[in-house]
Amino acid sequence: MIDRMAKPKDERERPANEPATAAKPPGSGAPKEIGWLPDLVYTGEKFEAGLAFFADNTGRIARFSREPADVAVAKRLPGQAALPGLVNAHSEAWQRVLRGRFETRLRSDRDTLGNWREAHERALGALGAEDIYDAAKLAFVEMMLAGITCVGECHFLHRQADGTPWPEPLAAAKAILRAAHDTGIRIALLNGAWARSDFRAPAGSGPARCAIGTAEQFVRETEALREYIEKNFPADEAWIGVVARNLGAVPLEYLKAVATYVRAKRLRLHLRLGENAAEREACVAEYGRTPGVLLAEHGLLDKRLTAVHGAYLGEEDIRALGAAHAMVCACPASEWAQAAGGLSAGRLLAAGATLALGTGDAQQINLLEDARLLDAGLRASRERAALGGDAAAALFHFASVAGARSLGAPGGALEVGRPADFFTVNLYDPSLAGAAPEGLLAAIALAVSPRAIREVWVGARQRVTQWRHPAQSVATTRFVELQKRLWGT
Repeated sequence: MIDRMAKPKDERERPANEPATAAKPPGSGAPKEIGWLPDLVYTGEKFEAGLAFFADNTGRIARFSREPADVAVAKRLPGQAALPGLVNAHSEAWQRVLRGRFETRLRSDRDTLGNWREAHERALGALGAEDIYDAAKLAFVEMMLAGITCVGECHFLHRQADGTPWPEPLAAAKAILRAAHDTGIRIALLNGAWARSDFRAPAGSGPARCAIGTAEQFVRETEALREYIEKNFPADEAWIGVVARNLGAVPLEYLKAVATYVRAKRLRLHLRLGENAAEREACVAEYGRTPGVLLAEHGLLDKRLTAVHGAYLGEEDIRALGAAHAMVCACPASEWAQAAGGLSAGRLLAAGATLALGTGDAQQINLLEDARLLDAGLRASRERAALGGDAAAALFHFASVAGARSLGAPGGALEVGRPADFFTVNLYDPSLAGAAPEGLLAAIALAVSPRAIREVWVGARQRVTQWRHPAQSVATTRFVELQKRLWGT
């Protein structure tokens, strides 16, 4: 196992070089509020000029103002436009170690992934808790550099590589939480349910370090993790949800027991659905129903459930999701990289479902690029009209407001009462130069380069300054060392 056994940092530790301009908790001597005046502010409907916005000492937006006295004291952000932070609704950050580590030269005319499975199993069998921390930390830094201020992080590594318990309970989960805290990103830690290898397989046949045998055991472990998070983190910095691997890996009765717990604790439930072509037929063979219809018949489709991927859904499944106004999280870059095909986004939207966006297996981390891939799929299928009259606004909504709803996150929009989570773009970056205010959102959603993202703030704390995160150098160095140990190069 790759694990340096370095002494873990305290989960409450802040980065040593945190910007001095960050807002501080009440009673710390911090000013009562901090304000910003960019050239333009996206308020959810349009970009507005001459508008300052202010956060109180809890880091939440207290007011917007055009009053000369307020404009005079706000922090000037010249040449920049501010937008609400993006929300990554589905991530599995440890897979960042796989980027560029499997063959791109196919071994047969039927091969689509090269030796991806072998690389995946090699990494899955080697990572220790500190390695998981290093992979997650770099992935979270990369997210913040891309304007992402909140992530739904899937956690399936419940045991050590050989299936034995971690020496310290919840070690991998704590490593992920520490990585999020040390980078400053908000996190919904989605505890992963995985009971068997596939449809009709026996219980306990899932991967040794991922599977939790019974629903009762899973609920107990999730509750222990929920209590740990509640005790050690502010409620809007880290919270728990649940993700089920899929209907093959999580039998129906198991899933129903988990859903009962989720509802009792008012958590969010994510479920990979329609991830591959075989799922539909296998689900019918075991349950006599297609996946979406099965969920609907058992009362599992509601506002707290997000179906993830959805690339292989039949018309009856789409109708069921739409009738429930369910959330569907698309991970376009991940799905195309895995040869999973594109989401039936147009039909889902037309049926009444809502879309969020995720980066999935971290083969690329750029949520706006995922929005563009989704848009490209809609154009190719001639279903772009499903986005409504303003396609750019719809795509940005998926990457922000809808993602926040999927995770039960407090951000997603710049509004009074919400956290001051936002990023700024350089209006003079070559990818944006010359864009008029009325066309700026389209330029950002459909064309902006990541290099244009200049500053990122989370809860009124500056996390990215002049295109750089303070943890970037150390996180990158440690990740490079991890890759050398893991792959031998």
